Amino acid sequence: MPDPIDISRLDEALGLLAERLRLAGAEPQEIVVCGGSSLIARGYVSRVTRDVDVVARRVRGQPGFVSAKDLPAILVKEAARVAADLRLPADWFNSAAHGIFDLGFPEGFEGRLESKRYGSHLEVWFIGRLDQIHFKLHAAVDRDGGRHLTDLLALKPNAEELLQAARWTRIHDPSEGFRFNLSELLKQLSHGDVAKQL
Repeated sequence: MPDPIDISRLDEALGLLAERLRLAGAEPQEIVVCGGSSLIARGYVSRVTRDVDVVARRVRGQPGFVSAKDLPAILVKEAARVAADLRLPADWFNSAAHGIFDLGFPEGFEGRLESKRYGSHLEVWFIGRLDQIHFKLHAAVDRDGGRHLTDLLALKPNAEELLQAARWTRIHDPSEGFRFNLSELLKQLSHGDVAKQL
């Protein structure tokens, strides 16, 4: 059974990935990571995760971000080798979260990123706390709570942060069903006042 990923395992895996990219003669890579691995990397929660969610990439010589939907083949190949080496899940490194890029990031997203360099060939940008609140609130409503709600609670959002995040989620899902579920969740979090402002 694959081993779970804690902070030391995360650093080990990303460090090995960087070294494998260097040995393969690949171009240096820059990725933007969200989800559990970003939460533990920035110290927002203390838990394990099963994967690294790549939401976007930076391409040298180009401004801003590009979608992580189609990761470079060399990055996928070397990540698979790291999985075998370290007994990680086969999909430990994936771009399943690329849909968030299509939704559009919250305002000020780039300024809240925190960079960590692994060797000479991998730079990882971990997303900020406020952006985690946006993504986790959306996921908690969309996927009926679970670990996303647990993570959201661990981030201890205040009313202003929840209102900003809630309005962002409504831009991306304006349906009445989503609004109702969002309002109910906010009430469960003792923020019925925020729900009234949607």
